[in-house]
Amino acid sequence: MAKARRLLWVTTVVALCAPVAALGARWRDGLRAEQSLHAGLGYLDVSVDRAASPEALDSRAAEAEFGRAVAFDASPEVTRRARALWHVARAFGDLRQSNLVLASSEVQSALREAPEEPRVALAAAVLDLRRGESARAERRFLAVESASGAPTELVVRGAMGRVDVMLDAGRGHEALTVAESMARRVPASATVQNRLGLARRAVGDVDGARVAFLRAQTLDPQSPTALVNLAGLARARGELAEARTLLTQALRVAPEDGESLLALGVVLGDLGLDAEAKAALEHATRAMPEASAPWRMLGSHAQRMGRLSQAVAHFRTALDRDAGDAAARTNLGVALAQTGDRDGALRAFEEVTQRAPSTGEAWNGLGAMRLAMSDPEHAVGPLQQASVLLPDDPNPPMNLGLALERLQRWDDAARAFRECLRRRPGHEQAAAHLAALQPENVAARRAR
Repeated sequence: MAKARRLLWVTTVVALCAPVAALGARWRDGLRAEQSLHAGLGYLDVSVDRAASPEALDSRAAEAEFGRAVAFDASPEVTRRARALWHVARAFGDLRQSNLVLASSEVQSALREAPEEPRVALAAAVLDLRRGESARAERRFLAVESASGAPTELVVRGAMGRVDVMLDAGRGHEALTVAESMARRVPASATVQNRLGLARRAVGDVDGARVAFLRAQTLDPQSPTALVNLAGLARARGELAEARTLLTQALRVAPEDGESLLALGVVLGDLGLDAEAKAALEHATRAMPEASAPWRMLGSHAQRMGRLSQAVAHFRTALDRDAGDAAARTNLGVALAQTGDRDGALRAFEEVTQRAPSTGEAWNGLGAMRLAMSDPEHAVGPLQQASVLLPDDPNPPMNLGLALERLQRWDDAARAFRECLRRRPGHEQAAAHLAALQPENVAARRAR
């Protein structure tokens, strides 16, 4: 009986210890899950100086860490958050491959899991941008920037996304306000200084832009970005040789930098070195295989050389890479119009005005196409919009005058032609049409 009692005692002790051991294992799993979650966040919360875009983050390593956190299944809250971030990491990987369909699926899953998570908002904003939905992207970047408790790296990334949207929309002063705020918050960031320079340039502060670019170059001498931006200032001043020198210097720093190659191709084209320009742009397509800009510029080069079918193909390739590239779609419309495909051109311009309504060239193209297709009544609105968005371009008011003239709105047409002449004194076509609209000539027309 004593032996039986001892056996019963041992069994009881083991039974009592089992829940304690389970609790210990659960505690260890919770700790490991938290560690994996934290490690995954470390891969996502990288500064913009180390990873210029979210697609450049080490999303594969982040995905692995979040996957481990999910597998531990330590607590509903940790598991839910880790699962959402796992989808975010996968979305960034899909975006790097330009697979918007898969990226969209991952972002939607992340939003269902943790809509309050700022990194989910970041992924959704990047996807919106790639789709050309800039207004929604801006709202989501703002949510990232203003998220309570978000690390500085994430706040800056959201702010830089917002600056880019504003600059693309021509809202330079708003972009400058955000860029200046971030420059005060992270004064040693070369990326922020470069954005600050771009914002200053957008509002006409060329000297301030140069100071910011030089500061960026000092902060990160191994990055070619500041040199590319300084080359842009030189090109705007007409100093093409200086721009070429700066870009050559940038390529010595980073021989395969796509932005440097792209900018060099543009400058070489300005210099009339067409063969060298084409070679640089083709090199840029290889250096940035998923980017639209090199293909867009190749299309512009072919268009300038009169190779219209090739230009159309290049613009379509650019749009395959980025459907939201408003400049590529606008240029496609122009090239299609030049080939005689008016319906295709009209569709291209209409889509740009819907996706990027601040693109004045697209409104002008849309109005010009409607005018060419004998629809002056529906050409007037787009041409008026283009005249506002392109305040120095004589083409929109010229086209507007032609449309109004066909509608026999003589006084309005005369005002449009005067505006064209104000923008470009000596414009022969505008002067001729304006002369034909003098009162005695209009009276003669009405008499006939």
